[in-house]
Amino acid sequence: MQVQSLAEIELRDAIQPLNRSAPSNFGPALRTPALIRELVALGVVDASLSKVLVLSGKVLGGCLVERVPGGGLLSALSIEPLAQQRGGGRALLEEVIKAARTAQLAQLRIEVSEGDTAHESLIGALHFVRVETLHRLALQKAPNRSLFPTEEFDLVTEVSIEEAISLLSAQTTWQPAPSAQPDMVRKLTKRLSALTLVQSDRRATLIFDKERKLIWTLGGDPTRMAQLAVCVAAKHGAAFVDSLRDEDPAISALVEAGFTKLAVRAAHQLTLEG
Repeated sequence: MQVQSLAEIELRDAIQPLNRSAPSNFGPALRTPALIRELVALGVVDASLSKVLVLSGKVLGGCLVERVPGGGLLSALSIEPLAQQRGGGRALLEEVIKAARTAQLAQLRIEVSEGDTAHESLIGALHFVRVETLHRLALQKAPNRSLFPTEEFDLVTEVSIEEAISLLSAQTTWQPAPSAQPDMVRKLTKRLSALTLVQSDRRATLIFDKERKLIWTLGGDPTRMAQLAVCVAAKHGAAFVDSLRDEDPAISALVEAGFTKLAVRAAHQLTLEG
């Protein structure tokens, strides 16, 4: 087995292994070659730091590395069981870490489902340390339209991504995960849309990816957040939210809007400096 960078192989050969760990009930976790190419072009996914495990020309596993403020975010980590038994997972991550050090990244971060003992054991052996708890939600039924009747949808205003970032940054309760930090959102401007709602001087703002039906981040007044979530679900089909911090008030707002908690995620971090 050998480890190669994603830039060295045909993406179509890596897609199935990269999607192996994607849960069936969370659509945005699935990736296509076109999506990965776009994310590479936008400077989100680093094709040199992202690695795949190869044996006799077949890709047995892989790991994407996204450039986030302060370091790299690992995603889509997946290894075929037999390759994992032969140490393939450790070999893959060791090469990712080595490449990240060479690129002078300060830290690496990875999110895994709580209770995923295989991944927790693997990253723990490489000295990743758990730093926080995150939540993944999905809309598995019709949104709670009683919060925001259809005739009131015209109260919602579309704004630019830059304006949305400004509005969110003014909210003291906004708690974006690394993938939703302002610099990351700016990279994804071409993919994203933003809405804001203000009533009785109480405002909420939401950024989402129409194609992936994914709410990227939201913040503001809890009632307005719930109303915005209903609107974006009803009008645009947004049905998924990822990486919300444990204490984020957006979680209760989304639950009120009709979203369900799908999974508890554990964020682990490896410091590379020093």
